[in-house]
Amino acid sequence: MIEPLFIELPASKSIQNRAVILKNFYYPELKFINPSDSADSVLIEKLIQSEDTELNCDNAGTVIRFLTSYFACKEGVTKILTGSERMKGRPIGELVDVLKQLGADIKYLETPGFPPIKIEGKKLKGGQIAISGEISSQFITSLILIAPNLENGLSIEITGKTASESYIQLTVSLMKSLGFKIDYNQNVIAIKPEYEALKVPTLEIEPDWSAVAFWLQIIAFSKNGAVHLNKLKNHSIQGDSILQDWIGMLGLKYKFTETGLLLEKSEIPVLNNTFWNLINYPDLAPSLIVLLSALKLNAEFSGLETLKTKESDRTKALSNELKKCNVVFTQNNERWILNASNFKLNENTHFESYSDHRIAMAFAALNVLTPVKISNPNCVVKSYPGFWNDLDAFIRHYPETN
Repeated sequence: MIEPLFIELPASKSIQNRAVILKNFYYPELKFINPSDSADSVLIEKLIQSEDTELNCDNAGTVIRFLTSYFACKEGVTKILTGSERMKGRPIGELVDVLKQLGADIKYLETPGFPPIKIEGKKLKGGQIAISGEISSQFITSLILIAPNLENGLSIEITGKTASESYIQLTVSLMKSLGFKIDYNQNVIAIKPEYEALKVPTLEIEPDWSAVAFWLQIIAFSKNGAVHLNKLKNHSIQGDSILQDWIGMLGLKYKFTETGLLLEKSEIPVLNNTFWNLINYPDLAPSLIVLLSALKLNAEFSGLETLKTKESDRTKALSNELKKCNVVFTQNNERWILNASNFKLNENTHFESYSDHRIAMAFAALNVLTPVKISNPNCVVKSYPGFWNDLDAFIRHYPETN
């Protein structure tokens, strides 16, 4: 085997975006080690420091949802939060309704339930609220992040199914590590209006486990590839570290070293006709579905409901683009069925990215099989700015791949 390619994964924007809110609200002296340079993390840092009244959140759902709660309780501050045309079609009503129950002054400037919104910051007292967990875990995280600042703290009852619960767990784990007092019991999260002095002066941002999904694709598509993902650790607060459990199921093998994760191709057979519940891991769906398609494996999926309100309608995007490879991806009630038996990839197939970083990278990994084209390739900067350089480095390192 050729010496593995060593890769520096991007830092987790999920962790950093939460940490930016916490730093600016409670711990201005907190320093980040290995900070994320993703476009989303750069954007939230820029906007939270901006003195402008109108803030353009582009198509960053985390950014606009976190800042909505943040500015709602910044007394005396007026902000207008807007974004791209896609952002104006992404829901925010459930979060706004709850904040209004807490006394927030928020008005819709165009379509009710959607950005842009105008916020007049007020001192909020907190209390008890209920919110649906089915639309976006970001709404719940947004509320958890401001809760210690509220006079009475906050008790959040999550109703219905909880989508992406692993991201709520990430928020709770991060805040507990910094000294906040949170109790998460079944569907109720109670946050006290107090917090300890900063336990540590620095916070190291973990490498992004979500980005590992694309390396599973790349290695699976290679003839005999291997990569060492530097600094990646076995024990992570990121829910997408579930990928450790999936590696063997996808015909790969791995081991943790003193400095990261070694990921290799193996001869482990990959099962056909598998079932995947992705309700807690929706960000992994594009890469997993494209991976199984290219291996000509059929599968069923549940828990994809939130994909339609991401940076693009991801289920629709996957269905449209996989047709170009003779793959059928269709909805059947609450499940999605993947029929990939006739997968065929033609050289220079042009895939539409829908300006969605995860769609772009999921299909870009097919370059390991044969050269393909991706529209708006620069959209990957949202979460993985170095993706194209890393993919090119892999193909040069293993020139026999295609």
